[in-house]
Amino acid sequence: MDGLFLRIINSPSLAAFRHRNFRLFYSGQIISLIGFWMQNIALSWVVLELTNSPVLLGLVTFIQFLPNLLFSLFAGVIVDRWPRRTVIVGTQATFMILALILTLLSLNDILRYWHIIVFSILMGVTQSIDVPARQAFLVEMVGKNDLINAIALNSSMFNAARVIGPALGGIVLAAYGATACFFINTVSFAFVIGGLLAMKLEKRIIETANKDVLGQIKEGIGYIWRTPTVFIPMVLLASLSITAMNFGVLIPVFARDVLGQGPDGFGGLVSAQGLGSLAGAVILVILTGKRCQLKLLWLGATGLSLFQILLGQMHWYWATAALLVGAGWSMITLSSSVNSLIQIQVPDELRGRVMSVYSISFIGLSSLGGMFAGAVAKRYGAQLAFTLGGLLALLATVILARKWRRLKQSYTNK
Repeated sequence: MDGLFLRIINSPSLAAFRHRNFRLFYSGQIISLIGFWMQNIALSWVVLELTNSPVLLGLVTFIQFLPNLLFSLFAGVIVDRWPRRTVIVGTQATFMILALILTLLSLNDILRYWHIIVFSILMGVTQSIDVPARQAFLVEMVGKNDLINAIALNSSMFNAARVIGPALGGIVLAAYGATACFFINTVSFAFVIGGLLAMKLEKRIIETANKDVLGQIKEGIGYIWRTPTVFIPMVLLASLSITAMNFGVLIPVFARDVLGQGPDGFGGLVSAQGLGSLAGAVILVILTGKRCQLKLLWLGATGLSLFQILLGQMHWYWATAALLVGAGWSMITLSSSVNSLIQIQVPDELRGRVMSVYSISFIGLSSLGGMFAGAVAKRYGAQLAFTLGGLLALLATVILARKWRRLKQSYTNK
């Protein structure tokens, strides 16, 4: 049995699992993420039932991700200045406390829309620190040689939870109500915190820069601006986050108003998207070369745009689920390829700040897109919101692909 285990983790596709710290991180995080997705699906449904408004549902998404826009750059400085494990333990403990408060409010039947707004703000502030910290922490667990594999496996973990969590959340929501989903998420954070505390890490040398906070932020942004092979993928991700990653707002509205589904049908659609994302993450685990990453980058962006357009034409549940599988594959292929291409280039002393910009591009800007999508869905319906978002995403992809081609030609001519 031990020999089989060693053969498995010695596979190039699972190289990061050779590191004990990464195994602890992976096992704890996947349990926590399943709980997160259960809470997420229950909260979306509660908001829709309380307000009957896709705009107010979009506002919750916007409020949750707005702190990412406002604070992530400062969070990047924190991540580069402080021990990253300590930062992550703090953010995970905060998430646990917030989930417990949500559970108690729901249990006593006093949960109101304004509570959810406050909860979303606090979640967003915490998440603005947590995301760049976790991304930057990967290199400390596995080293640079296995970093790309760790990024891909981290994506597979996130998306495995994204398949299991919504499906389980839809069942629990229909059978026991939202409170049960919130409570399960509260308990799940104990596993990831326990895994982090059990790690044995080499002490990271943290250089105290003479620059002030704004100077350090400027240094990180300046690196991105001066590095076209980082800048263009980052802009591509930001553009599609605004236009084509609004599933959290549009899927519940689409499920209820277009397809006539309840909580279990809604959970099935979110799981279908998660299944596609998991497939994309698995493919990235296998294909770890830089050349493959570049091809998958543009394939993911194009696919996400086209699947969005096709979703806007749907009236059938299973056809919608199938397209969401494709959309999920495209989205994770795009975001993980951008992550890998950036992390293999960025100097470690700038990693937290650069990944904070990645966090803004992937998460923060989707809040603006969520408000836009919610407004379009309210006035014209979820189908047009999907179609319009897909067309704008396709336009951005074509423009940036041409810029990348010119960049590649300029390097070839040199």
